[in-house]
Amino acid sequence: MLSFPLVAQKNSLPKFEFTVSVSDPNTHAYHVAMELLDWPTDTVALHLPNWMPGYYQMMDYYKGVKNFKVLSGQSLDDSQPATWMLTGVKGQKVQLEYDVFTDRTFVANSYVDEDRAYIIPVNSFLYAEGNWNVPITVTIEKSNGWTDVATGLELVEEDSQKAVFRADNFDSFLDSPLLMGDLKKLPDFKINGINHRFWGHKMGDFDEKKLMEDLKSVIQVASDIIGHIPYKEYTFIGIGPGRGGIEHLNSSTVSFDGGQMGSQEGYQRMLNFLSHEYFHHYNVKRIRPFELGPFDYQNGSKTTQLWISEGLTSYYAGLMVRRAGIFSEDDFLQDIAAGITQFENNPGKDYQSLIESSFETWHEGPFGKSGKDPNKSISYYIKGPIVGLLMDFGIRQATNNQKSLDDVMRHMYHEYYLKKGRGFTDAEFRDACVSITGTPMTELFQYVYTAKRLDYDTYLGYAGLSLRKEQIKEDDGTLKEVYSLVPIQNPNASQKAILDSWLGKSKKD
Repeated sequence: MLSFPLVAQKNSLPKFEFTVSVSDPNTHAYHVAMELLDWPTDTVALHLPNWMPGYYQMMDYYKGVKNFKVLSGQSLDDSQPATWMLTGVKGQKVQLEYDVFTDRTFVANSYVDEDRAYIIPVNSFLYAEGNWNVPITVTIEKSNGWTDVATGLELVEEDSQKAVFRADNFDSFLDSPLLMGDLKKLPDFKINGINHRFWGHKMGDFDEKKLMEDLKSVIQVASDIIGHIPYKEYTFIGIGPGRGGIEHLNSSTVSFDGGQMGSQEGYQRMLNFLSHEYFHHYNVKRIRPFELGPFDYQNGSKTTQLWISEGLTSYYAGLMVRRAGIFSEDDFLQDIAAGITQFENNPGKDYQSLIESSFETWHEGPFGKSGKDPNKSISYYIKGPIVGLLMDFGIRQATNNQKSLDDVMRHMYHEYYLKKGRGFTDAEFRDACVSITGTPMTELFQYVYTAKRLDYDTYLGYAGLSLRKEQIKEDDGTLKEVYSLVPIQNPNASQKAILDSWLGKSKKD
């Protein structure tokens, strides 16, 4: 029997208690038992989310729910997708159970096999609309020789048979995946006294100490940019080889394969990836567009500002790895040039703006390739970091290198997350840029709102950088433009100061 002070003081609050068990992992299914206590009305509509925040696609998770049963006698109406309506609930202990079947190894899907169980709450646990700030517990029954559970949830109690976790509200609960198995645990590290850990499944062979030392350096850079760490502990959860990662408030789930880090290029790519997912706990989880919280778990939360949430996160991912001393100057510049090459060879650059790309991602996919005409769409993952780079240099030039995009991100975090406790609007982000810069930044925001061609020469020139282009012939005979980014000869004092402060010092130079 668990007792929480919050529950004792507010007896009128409903309480949700879940238990997860895996009796036979070869079925690729897990069992969920649920108890709902102290519901105040006769009827309750329970829902399963249709998507996972951080992956902006409708997933229809309810299709994996089978064998739904009401054990406590209430009547059930399950005629609507993703909804279970119960009557006769008031003052009763409601007991339910159901199975969740999994068939895809992907970061936005739960998956169970003989080696591990990856459980994402959005396709596992039911919620009641409007009742967000209620206590939730989840008990994970250990079986199949699995001794470990990795999650960002608060641990209440653990023994050899089970682990019990809690959350104070459903947004936090649904944002906290769990990985069960016999997990590898990399060396923990602390920043400002706050613990950071990395647990994972089938992580492969690699230099664990070096990875964690470099990851610590990257996270130190990120916390220095924003000036605050908001969590009590952070967990990287490696779900096994594959592709993709998703950010959470105090954790990230990442497809991780240490075997991909054998080359310097592969190592830097992995650090970029981990850096991206980590920086998201600032940019999108806390510095968030107004539409991204509270979430519409049934219909999706659409916004025009994923170019900020994803594009600027991609920009900072590489920049943080550079400032942490892992990228050499040349490697970093050529990594940026590779993104420019990808963008400039996409015919969609002349048709779709960044805000359109952000809003249409639900139909076109995160990389703009699933719509009716992929040649008329772009990806905010590709153009977003390029525009972020040009904005950074524009701000530095306008302020005599006294301010940068770092100041904008820091302002958005402290003003809207810490002070106001809400998301920001498109106008508020632009106002922050204009206020910090002291200029209207008209052309730079045209790169956001329109498909206007980018003036690389002007903005890269502020940092003494030159973009070079050559044409190569592909195997199929088509011509491709390939770009490289190099420092100019004999930069002036302003250009040198901007470049040096932007790059930071690195042991690689």
